[in-house]
Amino acid sequence: MVVEMKNTIDAAHILALGILLFLTANLTGCGLLRSGIASLKSTSDFHPLETDNRVLAESGAEDLARQVAGYLPEAIRTIEKEQYRDFTKQVTVYVCASEDSFAGHTGLSKHVRGALITKVFLSGRLKDPVFNETLKAILTHELSHLHLQQQLGVYHYNANIPAWFQEGLAVMVSNGGGAEKVSESAAVKAIVEGKHFTPESHGSFFWHKSGSSYGLEPHMFYRQAELFVGYIKRTSEFKFGLLMLAIADGGDFDKSFRATYAMSIDEIWQDFIDQLREKQREMQFAVNAWSEWTANEQA
Repeated sequence: MVVEMKNTIDAAHILALGILLFLTANLTGCGLLRSGIASLKSTSDFHPLETDNRVLAESGAEDLARQVAGYLPEAIRTIEKEQYRDFTKQVTVYVCASEDSFAGHTGLSKHVRGALITKVFLSGRLKDPVFNETLKAILTHELSHLHLQQQLGVYHYNANIPAWFQEGLAVMVSNGGGAEKVSESAAVKAIVEGKHFTPESHGSFFWHKSGSSYGLEPHMFYRQAELFVGYIKRTSEFKFGLLMLAIADGGDFDKSFRATYAMSIDEIWQDFIDQLREKQREMQFAVNAWSEWTANEQA
């Protein structure tokens, strides 16, 4: 009887693993599942820096890790100020020696520079001097995600908070981290032309959205999301603070937003779009007026 029960349990485990692997291999939007499997990989090859044990490095990543450690105190202060609450646990950052190692620990593309799975990982790609000016922003971006995930847990962070808010907030508080390749003007132009994401009122754990969900490149998605989150904050910084505290306490994102702003996400999105279109019209009018004046002067 015990043997039969054990065999039944083993079979159930194998079946569950098989289903998970099937979903990982075949479902669209299964990044979290792939990353979940990658997160099981041991981090025993990472060793804490002698100067700051919050930063752990693989062999060959020590110099990059020391750079990260230099930026870490300010990055933590920035997040705690901009997101209205202290971290609930010690911040730990894992610095990979290579792109391959990063991909192995996160389940993400080698082109990604930083990620939060259950831990914050930074890619060995960032050793390239071309990233010297963006390292601090990438670190701060990932700490924005970590800050809320510490308070909500992995599931509720993703199931409750929509991806556009997660990424828009992270880009905003990091001063552009993750969206460096797309300017504000390019993002505004795309939005006005109808090439933009859809601001959902809830997140999703298994169907986590990304730029590709809307036919957008990652940096375009991040920049558009940043513009929208920034607009929400500028509407009322006091209300934005209340919203951040409400969702950090586990409040439903949609209900918390409606209770704080007395309007829906769809309504404030339409206000945002209308404002962008008005600014575009004003800019076009100014360009036309300047061209006309220049033509008259030359006549």
